[in-house]
Amino acid sequence: MPKSPSPHPSSPPLANLGRSIAAALALLMLVCPAAAAAGDAPLRVAVYDVPPYGLVEPVGSIDGVSVDLWRRTAEVLGCPYRFIPVSQMEAVLQGLERNEFDVAVGAISITPQRLARVDFSYPAHRSGVAVAVRKDKGALAALLNYGAVLAELSPLIAITAALLVAMGVAMWLVEKPMRSATGDSAVGSLRDGVYWAVVTMTTVGYGDKTPKTARGRAIAILWMLVSVALISILSTTLVSKMTAERVAGVYRLSNGDLEGKRLAAVAHSSGAEYLDERHMQYAHFDDLPGALTALAAGRADAVVNNVGALQYLVAERFSRTIEAPDSVLAPAYMAFALPRGSALKQPLDRALIEITASPEWRRVEETYFGQ
Repeated sequence: MPKSPSPHPSSPPLANLGRSIAAALALLMLVCPAAAAAGDAPLRVAVYDVPPYGLVEPVGSIDGVSVDLWRRTAEVLGCPYRFIPVSQMEAVLQGLERNEFDVAVGAISITPQRLARVDFSYPAHRSGVAVAVRKDKGALAALLNYGAVLAELSPLIAITAALLVAMGVAMWLVEKPMRSATGDSAVGSLRDGVYWAVVTMTTVGYGDKTPKTARGRAIAILWMLVSVALISILSTTLVSKMTAERVAGVYRLSNGDLEGKRLAAVAHSSGAEYLDERHMQYAHFDDLPGALTALAAGRADAVVNNVGALQYLVAERFSRTIEAPDSVLAPAYMAFALPRGSALKQPLDRALIEITASPEWRRVEETYFGQ
């Protein structure tokens, strides 16, 4: 006999639909804990006011690359939110610790000190600690640079000078018996010998002092060949080192180069933490514009901060007086900061991985940072 049809053919699909709805509601409550707890209350998003990551405009609008990334993330998650501008890093961290903020965005680098206080999302931006210094310009700066390069070449210069004197002495010893026979054109004194060696080395060749003996002429040929090589080595090394200094600039500093300099950093910034770890003394500033103003005015020798903020602010306001760094002392990542144990972290990570891997987001970053 054929089997009778099931009395409830739609029960399994209805059950699956119910489970799907329940899962969706649970995910919504997980993604937006503030909304779930406070009846559609928007997420409280702290924006650390450091361009180009977070920028509070005079008219009150809030922009920046981190702000743009958050907007895209919130759209994926479907969470309402409101921005809260914050100017101090310590205020951002304390707000997260006290659950006054649900998330913080902006120039917030992941560091060991901050990891001990708050959680971080999947990395949002590449960054790193860098150094900005004043531009060297004018005749005095050029002379100082030239002197520094000559000091590096001092061993080679000393060897050249010693050979020059040695050749002058050798020529005098060989040629001095010929003075009475040939007159003033002979190398008849030590002074004449050194003079002849200098004239020959610089390829001037006045001809007023010339060797008369076979041994003297052999010495002259040897010195001509040696001096051409020495002058070539000196000139090419000097030019290459000065060119390298000009291209690389003094802003390519290492940790050792910071010793003994008047350093400046924004309080509680990644630059300040970097200097604290290495027990380096520095002047504390409330914001990056203040630190760069002190650098431009000569009250500091270098400012240590994250590379993106330094490059942006130098280009916008200090391009005539300060060199923008193009390298970092220590690489790092920036991310969204969260209260410890936040339920927002897992869905936020998923959304960030999806967004930051897209070609569209890479094009957005290029509008802020270039290629």
